Amino acid sequence: MPVLNKHPGQYSGIRFRQAIKHFLLGRAAQAISSFILLIWLVRLLTPADYGAYMVLWGMVDMMVMISSFGMLDAVRRFLPELVERGAPGVLAGFVRWMTLIRLVIMVIWAALIVIFWSDIAGWMGFSVSQQDTALLAAGLIITVISFRYAAEMLECLLEQRWSQLTRALLPLGRLVGVAMLVTVGSLTLAQLLWVDLIVSLVCFLLAEFFLMRKLRRLPGVGDYRVGVREIASFAWHMTGVNLLHSAANAGTLRILVARTLGLEAAGMFAFLQQLLTMVGRYLPANLLASIIRPMLISRYVAGETGIVNQGMALLWKINILIISAGMAMMVVAGDAFIMLASSGRFADAGLIMLIMLMGLGATSQSQLVVMIMQIYPYARKLKYFGLLSILTPLTVIGGSEWGLLGVASGIVLSVWLFNGLTLRWLNRQTSRIELDWSGALRGLGLVMLLAVSGWVIGREFGSWWALTFVLLAYMPGLVLVKPLNPFDMALLNRGLQQRARFFALFVRTN
Repeated sequence: MPVLNKHPGQYSGIRFRQAIKHFLLGRAAQAISSFILLIWLVRLLTPADYGAYMVLWGMVDMMVMISSFGMLDAVRRFLPELVERGAPGVLAGFVRWMTLIRLVIMVIWAALIVIFWSDIAGWMGFSVSQQDTALLAAGLIITVISFRYAAEMLECLLEQRWSQLTRALLPLGRLVGVAMLVTVGSLTLAQLLWVDLIVSLVCFLLAEFFLMRKLRRLPGVGDYRVGVREIASFAWHMTGVNLLHSAANAGTLRILVARTLGLEAAGMFAFLQQLLTMVGRYLPANLLASIIRPMLISRYVAGETGIVNQGMALLWKINILIISAGMAMMVVAGDAFIMLASSGRFADAGLIMLIMLMGLGATSQSQLVVMIMQIYPYARKLKYFGLLSILTPLTVIGGSEWGLLGVASGIVLSVWLFNGLTLRWLNRQTSRIELDWSGALRGLGLVMLLAVSGWVIGREFGSWWALTFVLLAYMPGLVLVKPLNPFDMALLNRGLQQRARFFALFVRTN
């Protein structure tokens, strides 16, 4: 019999709550610094350079999935299990080989991009002067993706203190670098990319240092060994999934907009996309994924599949409540908010933002479904559902005939189709995931009422008064409609203990 829980405290409730504390502090620092950097750069760079800069970062994001070959997913899946019951030396060997293979793959990809860079840059619409400067993005692909890979492994170990420290240093370091360039009066696209390259390299080295230090403290006393064939099989199935999903990746869509509508339109699209990304990162299914995933895997290994199912149902419902509230805010004050955030550069973008927010709702739910399918033995099926991702770039290209509004609408249609079909299939397979439609509809009804009321207030008193009303009325409204059920509260009590009492006001008795 295998020896389970060799480190019984590694994924305990105490470490879970400690991880949440460090996680929230780190993410708060990231959110503030990233937002300041976003609204500062849109004011400092010319529209063409801003569009080019955001497209380059989109290429880096796209390469995260294209270059993964399922390795990141394999780390997320097997590393917590090796911590729980791995034999001596197996965990360190697993991390060492996965890191080395990943780094070699990244170097090869970067070399290919350098070789074909003139064709790639020309296809994306870069000017001749921008092409040589933008070549620095090949270095960013190595440093940024390697850093994210190391940070993910730290998070799989619930080492949120060091993971979030290095993640927060990336936007903070970039922000300091921009401030220094502005101070000396020599901010250019090339210098900005050099700052990004140096800061991401430092973050990568720090993350690797913290990871190695943690691994030395986990020698392993179990007898479990994961086979190379098992890892390779899982990674192979996820490779197909990643390649298909990369067609609908945010970076891919940004590049397609640059190709079809030009760099300036891509800059506006990327600005809205970045704002949504910040919102998406703080949706519970995304915000806590790095903490919840290893916890759910440990529960699945222990045979507690009910906890896995209930955890998914709760996150699914909370995502709906948050996204719908954001949509109400965009209805009453979308144009005014985007104008303020972009310093007047992007006008009449509220409707586009509203439609993109609908797409974010589907994307966040899809990410949750994919996470659960990876925990259950359904990774192979993800490859078939991934074929639906091909629809997204096709709808973007077709929708570009009607500008960014058509692009946003095409994205929404494709991602909701993918989300609806995968969720329906998963629910049939597990047959035990009880989605609380009653609670979700209670929240949606409240949001619709607030949106209509806010719209009326906005016509009489202005957008900012309407937004204030929605913000102030939402939480009391949730107390009245009570979207959570007793099963949700039981799960919250298990994970948060005394802190869960703050959610009691939102729980209905039936």
